[in-house]
Amino acid sequence: MDFYYGSVSGNSSRVAFAFYELGIHFIPHRVDTRVGHNRAPAYLAINPMGKIPALIDGAVRLWESNAINWYLAEKHPAARLLPATLEGRASTQRWLLFQTGHVTPACASLFRSTNPRMQQFWNVRGDQASADAGRKELARYLPVLEEALADREWLERQFSLADIAYAPHLWLVAEGGFDFSAYPAVRAWLDRTLARPAWREARHLIFEAQV
Repeated sequence: MDFYYGSVSGNSSRVAFAFYELGIHFIPHRVDTRVGHNRAPAYLAINPMGKIPALIDGAVRLWESNAINWYLAEKHPAARLLPATLEGRASTQRWLLFQTGHVTPACASLFRSTNPRMQQFWNVRGDQASADAGRKELARYLPVLEEALADREWLERQFSLADIAYAPHLWLVAEGGFDFSAYPAVRAWLDRTLARPAWREARHLIFEAQV
């Protein structure tokens, strides 16, 4: 499998996390978006949006990180990153949509203004208004996760794609100093997720190597 990723990319690290959890051999290809490699015709033939990450597996070409992860999990069911039941899989899909549509946009507004790693790499500074908007939105969304995690370690009781989906961007806001004290279950869940060896490998590839 060929994995096209970008450095310091939360979406890329989401897929790397799944790769390492699944123990799948892949060939990494770093796409430097800062100099426009993602706009080259060869890459646009893989992802017409010109965004990262992307995957090639034989005749299969995929983009959108959660779609890639779903494909990988379906292809390697023994790893059990997707629940076995219809209800569990639908619930996992719900968590992925909640992440992409609500939690990640709120995180992005915040970490662009608070995380030095992101600011230095992407040459952004953000502003107080964006940071405040991100915090306001997270104050709506994190209680949903807090309630879901009140009686369980993982969103679907067993570690799954649902947990992988949230790790990168919540880690970035945490690294930027976000106060999780009002959300102890979320903080504990994030700590459990970030302690997994697969996340440490993903973090190294995406955020530390070749940066």
